[in-house]
Amino acid sequence: MNIRRFFLSRTTVIILIGLLLAAVLVASLVPQTFLASPDEMMAWHRKYPSLVPLAGVFGLHHVFTTPWFAVILLLALISLTWSTVDQCRSAWRKTFAPALPAEEGEVVSLGRDELASRLRRNGYLPVESGKTLRFVRHPWGYWGNAFLHGGMVAVIAASLLIALTQQRGSLAMFEGEVHYPDDPWTVEESGLMVGRLVLPEPVRLERVRPAFRPNHKVKQIASDLSFLPDGEPEHHVTVEVNAMASRRGIVVYQSTDVGDSFSVEFTDPSGRTEIFRLPINHPESLEEAGYNDFRFPWNPLKLQAKYYVDAERKKIDSAHPLLILRMMDGDQETGRVSLTPGGTGALGEYRVRLAGVQRWTTIIFVKLTGMSGVFLGFFLIILGAALAFCTPPRELVATPAGDGWLITWRAGRFGDFYRDESETLFRDLQRKGTP
Repeated sequence: MNIRRFFLSRTTVIILIGLLLAAVLVASLVPQTFLASPDEMMAWHRKYPSLVPLAGVFGLHHVFTTPWFAVILLLALISLTWSTVDQCRSAWRKTFAPALPAEEGEVVSLGRDELASRLRRNGYLPVESGKTLRFVRHPWGYWGNAFLHGGMVAVIAASLLIALTQQRGSLAMFEGEVHYPDDPWTVEESGLMVGRLVLPEPVRLERVRPAFRPNHKVKQIASDLSFLPDGEPEHHVTVEVNAMASRRGIVVYQSTDVGDSFSVEFTDPSGRTEIFRLPINHPESLEEAGYNDFRFPWNPLKLQAKYYVDAERKKIDSAHPLLILRMMDGDQETGRVSLTPGGTGALGEYRVRLAGVQRWTTIIFVKLTGMSGVFLGFFLIILGAALAFCTPPRELVATPAGDGWLITWRAGRFGDFYRDESETLFRDLQRKGTP
């Protein structure tokens, strides 16, 4: 089978487009590792346990960095590239093709110069000036499909480059925490041709500043970060939701995650003490609580935590939260304690103390190559659609006929819609004298 014919086959194109749409649909239905929270991921696993092995084999939790998605993009790129070449050749032929003598049409008695002058006044440009004349209004309309296909090629090529080379890492950080280049990411994702993302320098989360609406919903989240280059002054940036920052080729984003991180000191019966941080999402209101579950390597029991932003239920941005901890053995509660900052209590066999509270949030670091190609592709697609549908070419061929010209007219698209234009044009050409 001819490879070119295979890739240009309508069946092949439809199948490839269908596979791309299916991949996007899967990514929208199956939680993606880099975007979903651990709770959302665990909830999906509990709801669809039979699909968990399938998701692991086919990488359904990171669709856009899987080998099979890259292969689909590559095949679609080959198909559309060949199609674009054909569209460009077709557009070139239609734009600059020599005029073929007409055998029927309307006869007008005008000189060559007068005919060309009247047609130019009506927007028709000469594209062939041999014995038989050819004029086209909006000749660039022939290139609409070429630009449309070229735009799709640019989008798919850029998407393939991104899929192969993208590097992402997210950090759930509390105020004052420093992330060093060798530290692990909370969640990371890398393309098939690159390794893990490594920051060029340490970064510290200085402050998290959530803003609230009158109904206590989070309105905006801003984070102040400091990059700590060795031997150089600190570099300070602020990121907000929908307001990113850049640092040495890496784009930094603010996520919509925000809450409080509780430093809880656990002391066992032998006197051994350890401090653990318990990050919990910010509650929706003063009366609601934020929840999270934790497990520790030294204790098989599950720790359930919830907190209210204000122990007195008065201020949504209070610095005096109430933390409630429960130790659970399956469905049985083995201990419970309520703590405010600095408070202590007993939780089963442990003495616990709330040593401190800091804001926490998730900061996302991304290194991408190819996004400009995506934007260029969408521009070309829009341009191609505009040329194809808003400037369809109309062509007039003038063949010498005695002392005048035999005129034929046709529209490249929407002929019935422009029928009135042709009638008006013929009336203008048949008028005697100079208009």
